[in-house]
Amino acid sequence: MFAAALKPHNLTPAWAEALNVLDEREPLTIRELGLLLVCEGEHPSRLVNRMVNAGLLTTEPSPDDERARWIRLTPRARNLLPALREIEDQLHNVIEATVDPANLQACRAVLEGFIDSLPAGETLKRRAHTPVRHS
Repeated sequence: MFAAALKPHNLTPAWAEALNVLDEREPLTIRELGLLLVCEGEHPSRLVNRMVNAGLLTTEPSPDDERARWIRLTPRARNLLPALREIEDQLHNVIEATVDPANLQACRAVLEGFIDSLPAGETLKRRAHTPVRHS
């Protein structure tokens, strides 16, 4: 459902996640972005290269480390953010409509317990403890 809704915008779930993380925390290096992504599939440097080629990201030398590059959203990516938020809101509404409100907390606790033991759980914890910043 999420992937299908993203397709008309030429986005994948991994790209959408990268846009969200960068919107909240840019600039990031490829390494920093990789540590904050839950999505699996392609290496963060490949993900960034594809998104740069699609006109969604820019890279520039890091002033702190000559080996690193800062990653930032382009205006094109920023223009996609409202549509991305709308798609996410629709997904959340479907989930909330599907799960009985009385069971929502229990459902969340079960899912959190399951995810905590996976690499994605560690990533979500890391993301929760990484400051949101804008430059």
